Parts: sequence; structure tokens; C-alpha cells
Amino acid sequence: MNKVIEQLNQIQADALALSVQFHNYHWNVKGTQFLAIHKYTEEAYDDMGELFDETAERAIQLGGKAIVCPKAITERSKTPKVEKDSFTCKEVVELIKKDYEYLLGEFRKLAKLSDEAGDRATGAICDDYIGKYEKALWMLSATLA
Repeated sequence: MNKVIEQLNQIQADALALSVQFHNYHWNVKGTQFLAIHKYTEEAYDDMGELFDETAERAIQLGGKAIVCPKAITERSKTPKVEKDSFTCKEVVELIKKDYEYLLGEFRKLAKLSDEAGDRATGAICDDYIGKYEKALWMLSATLA
């Protein structure tokens, strides 16, 4: 179960890092689709807050701990890093697509680990997020087409 907890903590750290990153996109996007992207990124960072909470609580349920130290979260996060503070609408869609591809991969890892551990509850959480990110990636790809 330790590997499941470690992966939950990884996703927890990534969720907080992505929440900050999505705020950056939200505040600093410019272009003809500003309103749509501004709203989308607000929903995205709200979703990251929920993901942060859900993965922390599941880790605790399994006997682990949540990551609460900002330094540990920063050091642990492996999300694609963005060092800009000004974005076109297309750039934001492309960046969020990369972020969701990353998260999808992390949930697939967690699904495998939870299956190996016989942890059906964590597996069910993974199934929900895998479906969510597969759909989001389809929509983002269609937006970029």
C-alpha cells in the first residue's frame, strides 16, 4: 500500500502546483477567446483544489499522510513547468493539454498500483479521473484542430 500512498502524494503535490499554474494562465491570458479561456482556467484551478483534497484524504485513509509543507510540494511536483506570465489563448489550451496528459499518465500509474494492491476504492477514483482527463483531452484537441 505504500506505493499507492506515494503515488497519491505525487498527484496531490502536482494538483497544487497545477492550481497555481492555472491561476497564472487565468490571470495572464490575452486574445479573442479571453472570456472562454478565463472561465475554463477558473474551473480548472477549482478542479485542482478538489483533486488536492481528494488525494490527500485518500492517502490518510490508507494510513499515510497528506503533504502539507509548501517546500515538499514544490520539490515533489513533476508537472510541466511554465516560466512565462503572458499567454495567447492557443498557448493556454496547448499548455493545459500537456498538463492533463501528464495527469492522465499519473492516474494510470496509480490505477496499476492500486490494482496490484487490491485497493478497489482507489482504483475507482482512478477510473473517474482517467475518464475525466480522456474527455478533457479530446475537447482540447478538438479546440486546437
